[in-house]
Amino acid sequence: MSKTTIIAIFMVVLVLGLVTKETQGQEFCHDYMLGAEPCEENKCVIICSWKHKGGKGACMPLPSKQCLCRFSCTV
Repeated sequence: MSKTTIIAIFMVVLVLGLVTKETQGQEFCHDYMLGAEPCEENKCVIICSWKHKGGKGACMPLPSKQCLCRFSCTV
């Protein structure tokens, strides 16, 4: 095998190891918030970020009165 092939195989193994380490143990929780008015995307994002420290919010399904927050369970 040439040096280039060995280096390429090493880099692939290294990257796969790093990706596996980053995704290991990440669990996501969900919070469904139902409002009296139709969901507004901007408000949903702000409320989720504030309530769940960096959570991601989206109105689901469109149009609806429901805001879905996704956040890390480990925080």
